[in-house]
Amino acid sequence: MKRTVKQICCLILSFTMIVSMVYAMAACSVKQDSGDKGTSTSVDKTSDGSGSDTSETSQPETTDEPVEISIIMSGDNTPAEDNIVLQELGKRTNTIIKITYVPGSDLATKKSMLAASGSLPDIFPTGGTEATEFKEAGLLAEVGDFIKQYAPNIIENVRESIEKSPINEDGVYLIPNAPLSKVKQICMRTDWLKNLGMELPTDLDSLYEVYYAFTYKDPDKDGANDTFGLCANADPTIFASIFGAFGIPVGKNIELSDGSITIWTKHPKFLDAMEYIRKLRKDGLIEPDWATIPTMDMFGKLWNGVAGAIEWECVGPTNNWMPSRYVEDPLPTFDFPVIKGPDRSHGTSAAIPDVLNGWAFSSKCKNLTAAVKLANYCMSEEGSDLLYLGVENVMYRWTDKENGKYEYLGEYKDLATHRAAGGYCYWVLFAPKNNAELRTYNKQTQEGVALAHKISIQYPYIIVTLKTREEYGADMDQIIKEMYVEMLSSDGDLKPIYDSGIARWEEAGGKEWEVEATAAWKAQEGK
Repeated sequence: MKRTVKQICCLILSFTMIVSMVYAMAACSVKQDSGDKGTSTSVDKTSDGSGSDTSETSQPETTDEPVEISIIMSGDNTPAEDNIVLQELGKRTNTIIKITYVPGSDLATKKSMLAASGSLPDIFPTGGTEATEFKEAGLLAEVGDFIKQYAPNIIENVRESIEKSPINEDGVYLIPNAPLSKVKQICMRTDWLKNLGMELPTDLDSLYEVYYAFTYKDPDKDGANDTFGLCANADPTIFASIFGAFGIPVGKNIELSDGSITIWTKHPKFLDAMEYIRKLRKDGLIEPDWATIPTMDMFGKLWNGVAGAIEWECVGPTNNWMPSRYVEDPLPTFDFPVIKGPDRSHGTSAAIPDVLNGWAFSSKCKNLTAAVKLANYCMSEEGSDLLYLGVENVMYRWTDKENGKYEYLGEYKDLATHRAAGGYCYWVLFAPKNNAELRTYNKQTQEGVALAHKISIQYPYIIVTLKTREEYGADMDQIIKEMYVEMLSSDGDLKPIYDSGIARWEEAGGKEWEVEATAAWKAQEGK
């Protein structure tokens, strides 16, 4: 906590008078005053807020003894409770780290139980309504001063997001996630294009021609009629680039010409996009079992040389799945076509910095200084390398660090052994923007990721929780999903299906949501 200038001057004067009166006195001890606080979300200022009082539980401790820090997080791995990654992280941060690692499906329930019993760990992921409820219950520590003093990496990575986060309006209670989410793009087989004497498509007409050739002109030259153009399932984002060619950020809000906010399916060109996508389905150019195929089976069509393209984050096709997932020899090659529509629209839904979800510190944390320093280290490239790859020269070594190339060592070449030792399992813990995952992508994938972000479509990202969304969201989403599947399945007129679906959506709460969303967006943008 900070003293005011007046308090500091008084203390200095008192100390000087004591020394002059009692020469033998070597030092004086003064109880630290909490001082006056401001009310700003800036990490450059102290802030009050109502989330917690950390004056007695989180003062910096002058001890060289490691500080125990408890954390809860989720994942689909099974790391050993005391593993060499956590041991190394503890050495580097002078902490003893105790992590409760649970499946993602169990995380919310586990946190609720811990909150109810007053035993939330020192650090935990949270966001949205849960974070607001935790703050109102006094369960979140206000850490503005600690971030300013001990967390330059956090400030560098998420300063703007901290200040925009609505939960931080009267202090710093949430450290938003730094990494941007991945953006969809078409990943298309260029070896097939070469076999067919074709170039990457650039518009909707040439895209159709390529998918047709991938389906009916033997692109793998094996003499069999056993391929098709595009992997597909019942998720409309699998056609994100096609929707983008019509200016539609699939799955996101849109702002109409009158300034009102509504759902993406109310875009004026939605029906045109659906007519194009349905033609792909009717002409047999996409996965025939698109309505029911599980995601992993859909991927398998690409891995096994059946499909010529997939709309997915390029990290999968050109990096994570390469080479082990593919069965063909030689391996397939890919590139990322940019498809422009009639008015030159292109791209897919943008990845916007997340100001609603991230990491928080418990108001009962006994050493916020140590906890924040730990978080700050994790949000460094060095910390990210440790949490993603493991202990350098024990679990892995760099072969070309500048280009993100490395190799696993010894027993850690086995994925299960690597993760049991803590490798990869904790990498999302305060991950920085330029995290180890990004830096270890191959060159083509890094270029693909950059391209996808560059051409992405911005949309109205509302940062407050909407009551109508909480109350009606699940029902509204289900109606849109059913409408989309029915339209894609239909061989008749799409307009009646569309009109009926939108009417149901509006009756289920959509109209109310539009009013609230529009008001929230205008308030957020100062309109």
